Amino acid sequence: MKSLLLLLPLLFGFINGPAEKPKNKLIGSWTLVKYKYGHDAEFNNVPEFIYYVKNVTESHFSWCSYNPEDGNVIGAGGGTYSIKDDYYIENTEFWYPSGTSIPGTRTSFKYTLKGNMWTISGYIKEVELNPATGDIAPIDSTYISEVWQRIDGV
Repeated sequence: MKSLLLLLPLLFGFINGPAEKPKNKLIGSWTLVKYKYGHDAEFNNVPEFIYYVKNVTESHFSWCSYNPEDGNVIGAGGGTYSIKDDYYIENTEFWYPSGTSIPGTRTSFKYTLKGNMWTISGYIKEVELNPATGDIAPIDSTYISEVWQRIDGV
């Protein structure tokens, strides 16, 4: 009888299956609602003539900004990301319009998630290639803080 009691928890563990991985609460679609760039003291509302959408999957992110009146794309970017503690880390693989040094950069944002609002804050680095050494070196950085609102009801 004692051995049966000891085996029951083990048996129920197999019946219930392995523990599920915690759900990544950032997965979904988001729209930018407020932002601070550079030396802005206060958050700015996103103008009505620009719509930003960011999509986050298990391993990738992409964003696009466009004019909702005519559908013209203003900018886009994306790549992979990771989460470590309270940091959301983007590895940017592509960027439009081209001509910036952002592709190939890694940006760490401190983030908070409260309900359907996601805030990220950090420094975006501009980099350049040193032709003598082949090393990529930061040349400038800009502080940003963005507030994204979930739009997909997940």
